[in-house]
Amino acid sequence: MQNIAIVLASLLLLACSSNNSRYKDNASLERPPEMPKTTSNQTPEQVASEELAAPIRHRGKGLKSDVYRTEGSPRQLTIKRGFDESWSLLNLAIHHNELKVADQDRSKGFYYITYNGNGFFGKAASYFNDEYDKSTYLLKVEPEAEETQVTASLANKDEQNIPKKDGEETSDDPPVHVFQDKSENLIELLYDTLHDDLKDE
Repeated sequence: MQNIAIVLASLLLLACSSNNSRYKDNASLERPPEMPKTTSNQTPEQVASEELAAPIRHRGKGLKSDVYRTEGSPRQLTIKRGFDESWSLLNLAIHHNELKVADQDRSKGFYYITYNGNGFFGKAASYFNDEYDKSTYLLKVEPEAEETQVTASLANKDEQNIPKKDGEETSDDPPVHVFQDKSENLIELLYDTLHDDLKDE
């Protein structure tokens, strides 16, 4: 009887020590998540707070909170993107509103825009108003850390493109024209377009 117990115990031990590959190969087992490596100067809490502070990209129509306005003079809007991406987004907003680009210089961050100052209704009003009623505005696009700031101002008199009306005499002196500064309207128009209308690729 004792011999039978020893034989059964030996067989049981042999069965437990079989070469079953599922216990040796653990490559397919789920691994625990790895903690991000931190530099010697940062604690895990600092790294986590920096990740939370990173801007969240909104997918869909409009940049939403990735664009905002700041009060002051001059009025400006800020895009939470680098210069290159902001320049492209601003270009899309300009074309979306069918604004005429009189001149541009990407290296200096300048856009010269012809605008009649009628905000949302500017597109419709442009069909009824002639070019004489439009003014040229200077858009400055400037990088600021991880963001880009855009300001608008009425271009100086020499930069204004003033066409002559029918019957006006040709003269070396530019015609007398009173320019109304509607740069705030232009910033508002671009902000609304960037915030709500543009497709965020």
